[in-house]
Amino acid sequence: MVDGDSSMMNSKKWALALLGAGALGATPVAEAEARTPRRSPLVQDTQAATLGTALISDDGATITAGIKVCSKQIEENSQVKFSFTTTYANDDAVLGDAEQFFEGPYTYELEREANNAINCREDENPDCQTLSEDALTIADGVAEVEVALRDLVGFSNAELCETEGTDMEHFVQLHILPNTTTVATEADYTEGRVIMDLIRPDAPIPDEGVSTASKMQLTVQVAEAEDVSGYFALISTERFEGGQLPSEMGREDELVPINLNATTGVGQFGVDLEEGTKVYVAVASRDEAKNYSVLSEPLEVDVVPTEDFWDYYVGAGGSETGGYGCTSTGGSSTSLWTLLVATMVLGVGRRRFTR
Repeated sequence: MVDGDSSMMNSKKWALALLGAGALGATPVAEAEARTPRRSPLVQDTQAATLGTALISDDGATITAGIKVCSKQIEENSQVKFSFTTTYANDDAVLGDAEQFFEGPYTYELEREANNAINCREDENPDCQTLSEDALTIADGVAEVEVALRDLVGFSNAELCETEGTDMEHFVQLHILPNTTTVATEADYTEGRVIMDLIRPDAPIPDEGVSTASKMQLTVQVAEAEDVSGYFALISTERFEGGQLPSEMGREDELVPINLNATTGVGQFGVDLEEGTKVYVAVASRDEAKNYSVLSEPLEVDVVPTEDFWDYYVGAGGSETGGYGCTSTGGSSTSLWTLLVATMVLGVGRRRFTR
């Protein structure tokens, strides 16, 4: 038993919990759901063109972009392009040019997660905008709709990506009008969508932390947010100010992903630190659009030696019980052998932090 001041063992008890912890598999976080862009049965495939580093959905119909992509692509006057593969995009020897089978394209926008079904042709919706004829190209079985990102989102400059703080869905809609005298098919429409998420997630708050030379564990208060996709740590040997964006500090590339259980708030990640030192750790969250939150206020964390942990434990008044475990005055118990095994395998995936 340990008879000394329990505070002496506090960081070491954390080290035991860290090193002897079981799998902390990250709990999946539900992403925000919205109405899926309509894909007409008359369309065989939809594919969005690359827009910087924006995400493209598996079905090719949705582009998801955040603040960084918005700013860069607006600045570069980039175009948004959707390609719709359809047999009606072929000229016909009898029916004539394929252009007659299409109407539009149109654009409109909805707030994120809205489920409104908008038919720009039938409803004559005042929120629908008709693009110019040049926006539609038809050739070889593919109808392509192209529109400037500036026009689609209504931004005159890139600075608005940082200041607007909106989360909107911008749709491109194209109508297909089959020749019903020979084909018993009603007119239909198909869509592509750009999700422009310009709202940063809230910063998580680190409560406690402990680290060995090769592994760190943090307990973090996480905000309830459906679209947060990951948590990251910034580690420094020097104290720094929280409340800043990692990019503003020029240190976004130094962020380390945390294997965080969002239910318990406990997370781990590999490090490469010097034993017996102190480091400063701040955390940030990132949403599905790759928007980072500001960094939390940094937490001071001791880098605990593990190679001579047994000497420390005995020196603090500890003793082995039954040859397999050790206990503390707090009534908790953990396997000493778990600690010894963990110290042998934790040298994997280490990162050296020098700042």
